[in-house]
Amino acid sequence: MKWFLTLWSYIVNPIFIPSLVSLWYFNFSYYSDADSVKLQLYLIVILTAAIPLFTYSILKVLGIVKSVHLSTTGERITPLIVYAILLIMLLRTAFVNGLHLSLYNFFLGTLIATIVATILTSIRYKISLHLMATGGTLGFLIMLSYTLGINLLIEIAALGIISGLTATSRLSMKAHNSHQLIFGFLLGLLSQVLAFSYMTT
Repeated sequence: MKWFLTLWSYIVNPIFIPSLVSLWYFNFSYYSDADSVKLQLYLIVILTAAIPLFTYSILKVLGIVKSVHLSTTGERITPLIVYAILLIMLLRTAFVNGLHLSLYNFFLGTLIATIVATILTSIRYKISLHLMATGGTLGFLIMLSYTLGINLLIEIAALGIISGLTATSRLSMKAHNSHQLIFGFLLGLLSQVLAFSYMTT
């Protein structure tokens, strides 16, 4: 069982979550301009997955980070700052047409959570980025269901199970204690609530 929990921690790495959420969103939502959506997806994958992975590779070669899980607070500062900058670039370039505001809100919430996580990391608090990602995705689904008036109960239940499994995985690997997992989850979820609430007022 432990090997599965370790593998699971790699599968749900936070770096892949935004791309997966975006793929799900565009498969779920209606759009008329396929070329525009493809461009948005390319930008999302490049700015939230490809460049962060490339940055990690450079930091790994330089010896600044040792693991893809960024096990210490010292390893997290530079990747989090880079990720926040990339999210700002994404928000300013991929959504200039004013379409897909729900997905815009998701990335705005992700930016809020990333900034808070960076601040906490700078004071040596090791928040769970895995649970921040799953909590953010759950918050996105809840707010999407609420604002659009659609039934996403199955997806929300699935994210609840995924979050629980992820928390179990991180505890099994001794990567975090319980309050770091809970706070990461709540930060991700509440950041989505804040982003959606701000954009709909």
